[in-house]
Amino acid sequence: MVILGGGIAGWMTASYLGRALGPAVNITVLEAPAIPEIGAGEATAPNLHTSFFDFLGISEEEWMRECNASFRMGTRFVNWRTPGTGRATPRPLGGGADHFDRLFGPPAGHDGLPLTHYWTHGRLTGRTGEPYDYACYRRPVAFDHKLSPRRMDGTRWTSYAWHFDAHLVADFLCRFAVKKQGATHIEDQLTEAVIDRHGHITALRTKAGRAIEGELFVDCSGVQGLLINQAMREPFLDLDDHLLNDRAVTTAVPHDDAAHGVEPFTSAIAMSSGWTWKIPMPGRFGTGYVYSSRFGGQDEATGEFCRMWGLDPEIQPLNHLRYRAGRNRRAWVGNCVSIGPSCSFLEPLGSTGVDFIHGALCRLVKHFPDRRFDPMAADRFNQEIEAMFADSRDFVQSHFRFAPREDTPFWRACKELKPVEELTEKVRRYRAGDMPAAGLGEFWSDGGYHCVLAGLGFLPGRPPAGLRREAIESAEAVFAGIKREQRELVHTAPPLFDYLRQLHWRQAAVAGAF
Repeated sequence: MVILGGGIAGWMTASYLGRALGPAVNITVLEAPAIPEIGAGEATAPNLHTSFFDFLGISEEEWMRECNASFRMGTRFVNWRTPGTGRATPRPLGGGADHFDRLFGPPAGHDGLPLTHYWTHGRLTGRTGEPYDYACYRRPVAFDHKLSPRRMDGTRWTSYAWHFDAHLVADFLCRFAVKKQGATHIEDQLTEAVIDRHGHITALRTKAGRAIEGELFVDCSGVQGLLINQAMREPFLDLDDHLLNDRAVTTAVPHDDAAHGVEPFTSAIAMSSGWTWKIPMPGRFGTGYVYSSRFGGQDEATGEFCRMWGLDPEIQPLNHLRYRAGRNRRAWVGNCVSIGPSCSFLEPLGSTGVDFIHGALCRLVKHFPDRRFDPMAADRFNQEIEAMFADSRDFVQSHFRFAPREDTPFWRACKELKPVEELTEKVRRYRAGDMPAAGLGEFWSDGGYHCVLAGLGFLPGRPPAGLRREAIESAEAVFAGIKREQRELVHTAPPLFDYLRQLHWRQAAVAGAF
């Protein structure tokens, strides 16, 4: 097997497939010589450790220390309803600045239904004015007070994901795949993919004169799609009619963690022509402004971005990126499988980048081919990749379509974009009060849609059906219990800075991060 491209996609692929397929499969990674980039941070989903690092046999503490990692309990959305400066400030329970939180996982249940239903009923009938996030989850107070999801003895009190430096993760997994699994690492540049009369790739030729042969080729070359798009000529289906953003400016900013604490969440801050992410890591945060070139040029976006963080664009190292939003018509063609941005790409509003890579790898192992390359395996893989992408595409589009902001041409144009049919159906059912506990896609069933739509002020047109009067009354005790737990957390959960200082003390002593 030959993998084209390193980075986090290539080395996740090499290490995961090396573990899943064992020593019977030889893995070679062809990676162009590294070009230093600014690590703007990566945010992940909560299942990353159990489904990936645990599978590799790597402890959470080991990879976190090696990759400058921190914890993430969700996303805080800032200024998606009204214009603002971009700076989120702590708010008291239930009020304050324009921000709301998307928390991982569904809220607690009551009488066989999620609290979502009872909160919606209370809001539409005037029984409650408290925001959805603070009413149904404990974690918003942990956001406000910058608390750790783990106590100092290591026990966790809630689910969480991670923030990390993607370059450090790639380097860590490269060492693991080469030293522990016997993968071959070749630093060279692709010049040509050799294709036989059956339309299969037989070898990759390089600038140094190598001919790297293989039976299965995995394209992890990024948005260029050097194998899947250029060699195999598979078309890329863009989302220009559904999503406007196509550019980004990114950087990393030093941060005084001891003085200001470490935020246990990703920030998504609405801007004049898009939005900015903030990913806190020990000693710094990664950030990037994702914007639409139809509504602002590079200089304008850079100026707005740097003003928000107080940076001088003349001296601050900045990356300027173009990207394509969409997916390949087929992710697997012949004996070529695309993984990561060479397969599909969405702006990181749902933090799906690493999740897409891991999801594709699980499906590739599930449908792994033999030497006959039965097209049925590729067809099933392609169908599952398309469904995975569609769920995330709908979720990302919902943020822009239902955000109340209309203060700039960009935000007004977002309301005019045609939603994809699947999102139209989901929203129709939501507006009708047909809110199942599960069954409308991953993001719907895990509470994500409810957090975002309720946070944006977009509510069903009527209360959910099927609520018993007795259950509505007794749900008040559940909401009151969440309030007690929030108050307790403020006094019992440690600051995230304190926990990270303990976790990273070996690296901190060398690097001076703390």
